[in-house]
Amino acid sequence: MVSGSAFPGTHSSDKQLAAHLQRLWPHRSHESGVLRSLLCFIGLHFWAQPDYTSLTPHRNLRFCLWCSTVEIDGVQYR
Repeated sequence: MVSGSAFPGTHSSDKQLAAHLQRLWPHRSHESGVLRSLLCFIGLHFWAQPDYTSLTPHRNLRFCLWCSTVEIDGVQYR
């Protein structure tokens, strides 16, 4: 797992990228329900991994379908 603090300057840009991606990807927290919200709270997300290599080459992006969590290169942003 890559930590944002291991590379100076990338953590801040990853945070900004995550904020933009959270608006881009339509998470379904209003449809998820109590059990799914609880699972996300304890860290068991339902991940989707669309192909955004044209937007962010060499980055591993995943989105939770139940909440607004975005994972960039193994680091989760809420």
